[in-house]
Amino acid sequence: MLSFYLWTSIQIMNFRGVFYLLNRKVLVALLILTLGVLGIYLARTSIEPASAQDEPERVMWITVDATQHDWWLARWADNSIACQLSLDHEGFPTALDFQNTCGYTLYEAWLTTPPCTAAEDGLDTSNCKGYYLQKSTSQAGTSEIEVDLPEPEVWISIKGNLIDSTKNKWAGEPKLILTGEEKIANERIVRIFGNLDGKNFTCDAEVCELPLYATGQNGVKLIFKGESSFGDSTEEYTAYIRVLPWGETSEETGMPARVGYYVDIISAQWRGQLNSSCAAIWQSFPPVEGAPAWLDTPDDILDLSSSISLHYLAALLIQRGEVDASACPNGGLEYPTAANLCGVEHAADALTAWQNQFDEEIITTSYDTGIPAQLMKNMFARESQLWPGIYHDIEEVGLGQLTEKGADTTLLWNPDFYNQFCPLILLESTCKQGYGTLPENQKVMLRGALVQKVDATCADCPMGIDLTQANFSVRIFGETLVANCAQVDRMIYNLTRQTSGLMSSYTDLWRFTLINYNAGPGCLWTAMSRTWNAGQSLDWLHVATNLEPACQGAVDYIYDISEGDTASIPVFSTMVPTSTTRPTMTPRPTRPTSTPRPTNTATGTLTVTPTGTYATPTITNTPTPSNTPTPTNTPSGEW
Repeated sequence: MLSFYLWTSIQIMNFRGVFYLLNRKVLVALLILTLGVLGIYLARTSIEPASAQDEPERVMWITVDATQHDWWLARWADNSIACQLSLDHEGFPTALDFQNTCGYTLYEAWLTTPPCTAAEDGLDTSNCKGYYLQKSTSQAGTSEIEVDLPEPEVWISIKGNLIDSTKNKWAGEPKLILTGEEKIANERIVRIFGNLDGKNFTCDAEVCELPLYATGQNGVKLIFKGESSFGDSTEEYTAYIRVLPWGETSEETGMPARVGYYVDIISAQWRGQLNSSCAAIWQSFPPVEGAPAWLDTPDDILDLSSSISLHYLAALLIQRGEVDASACPNGGLEYPTAANLCGVEHAADALTAWQNQFDEEIITTSYDTGIPAQLMKNMFARESQLWPGIYHDIEEVGLGQLTEKGADTTLLWNPDFYNQFCPLILLESTCKQGYGTLPENQKVMLRGALVQKVDATCADCPMGIDLTQANFSVRIFGETLVANCAQVDRMIYNLTRQTSGLMSSYTDLWRFTLINYNAGPGCLWTAMSRTWNAGQSLDWLHVATNLEPACQGAVDYIYDISEGDTASIPVFSTMVPTSTTRPTMTPRPTRPTSTPRPTNTATGTLTVTPTGTYATPTITNTPTPSNTPTPTNTPSGEW
C-alpha cells in the first residue's frame, strides 16, 4: 500500500502533459493531499496490531531418537497389502492408529472380519473374507517433533486494600491491573490495549493500570489484548466487571467512617477469587454478598468433607465385605440395595472415608472448569451416593449417573471438551466437522465411549471399583455441567432474545441448569415457555411451578442439592395457557431481584391454586440415588 502511494506521486509529477496544465497552486495542493494520505497510513500502521497472517508461528522442531514399527493390514484372499501402518510406539496399533492411517472403513472391516480357520490349519486362505494384521519390521532412527511454544497472556488483578475475610470488598479506591505474561525467554509484552465500557485505552508496557468506578448491578464489559516483542499478540479476552460502592457510618459522629467498592469480575483471566465458567456463559454476577454455600468452592479441602448417612452406599460396603455388620438384623441390610439403621451405624467410619476420597479431584475440577465444588459434591451424593459404578441400571453410570442422552448434551453443548475428547475416538479430520454434523453411527460411538469413561466398575479391582477411573470421571461430570449451563443460556436467549443474566438471577440459573441435567431440556423448555408466555418472571418459583407432572421430581432433586436453599413447592398451580404470540407486557426490570432464601421448612412460600393433591416433599438426611427422568425432546429453536 505504501509503495502504491509513492508510485502514484511520482507518476503524477512525471506526467509531463498534466504537469504543464497544472498551475503551481494546484500542484502544491496535490502534494499536500498525497502526504496527508501517507500520514494517515503511517498512523494507522503504528496503532493497529499486525494481522494474524503476519504473526510468526510459535513452534520449534526438535530431533529425538525413535523406533519405527511397521505393520501390514492384508487381505486373506490374496495376501495383498491394503494398508501399511508406521508406529512410533510398542504394541499393537490402536483404534486411532488404524483410523488415522487406514481410514474408518478399513478399520471397521478388519474389526468385523470373522476368524479364518484355514490359516489356523495351515491351509489355503483364498476363500477367507476380510483382513488380517501382520507385523513387518522395526528399525531405529530419529524423527523431528513439532513443539508448540507457550502463548502469551494478559491477566486481571486488583490493586488495593481488600477487607479481611472477604473476597470482593475493597476499601478506598482500588485499581484494575492488566498484567502481560510472556513465557518465552527474552521476550515480553510490549503493549496492552482494549476497550472498557465503550472507551478505548492503550498502555505501552506489560502492566496497565485502569481506574474503577461504580457500574451498577449489570456491570460493564472489558475487552483487552496484549502485543508481544516476539511479533505476535495474545487472543482477545472478554471480561465483565461489576463495581458497587459501600460505606460504613460512624456511630459517634454519624459521618462516613469507611467507604469502598465491591468488585466482581467474570473472566478466565481473573486472578482473584474463583468464579464460575457458567457465570461467563450467562453474563450473570453472583450475589454481592457472595454465592450461597452450595454454590461455593471452599479454600480448604477439609471444608468440603462430609459424613452423610448414605444407606445405599452402606449396603454396598457391607455386601463387598468392607464393613462387618453381622451383628445387625439381616446382616445390616433393610433391602438388598439399602442398609438398615444398624448397618449404617456399623459402616459410619467407612462411609466417611469413602465419600470424601474424591474431594481433591472435585476441588481440582472446580478450578479447571469453574463448576462450584460443593455443587458437584452434593450432586454426586444425590445421584449415586458417591458410588462411581453402576447400581442396577446400566443406562445410568458413574458418580453423576450419566446417561447416553446426557453424554449427547456434553458433546453438543461443550465444544471445547468435544474437541479434546473426539480425536481420542475418531479421526481428527472427522472431528473437525463438529458433533452436530456427524452421522448418527459416529455420534453413537462417541456417546458410548463417554459413558464408558465415567463407569469405574472393575471386576478385578478392590471393591469392584477402579478408583483411578473414578477420579478421572469427576472432570467429565464438571464438563457436562458446563454443557448444561450453555444449553440453558441458549434456551433463555431463544425465548427472550436477552442474555440470561438479565432475565434470571445467578442462583436461579443454577437451579435451571440442574433441572436441565436431571429432568431434561424438554421439561425445562416447556416450563420456561409457559412462564414467559404468561408474562411472568423467569425465576425459580414461576418456572418450577409450571413444570409438567412428569418433570416435577426435579423440585425435590434441587431442594436436596441446594441444601434447603430453594423454596419447596408443595402444590403445583394450574398450568398457565401456552400462546402462539407473546402478550403485551410491561417493561421488565434489567435484572430481577434474587429470590430471598427461605427458612428450611416443608411448606414453601408460594400461594397457588391446586388442581389436585400432591405430597409435600419429605427432606431427610439421606439422599437416595436419583433415577434421572428420560428427557423429552429437545425444544426446537436456534440451537
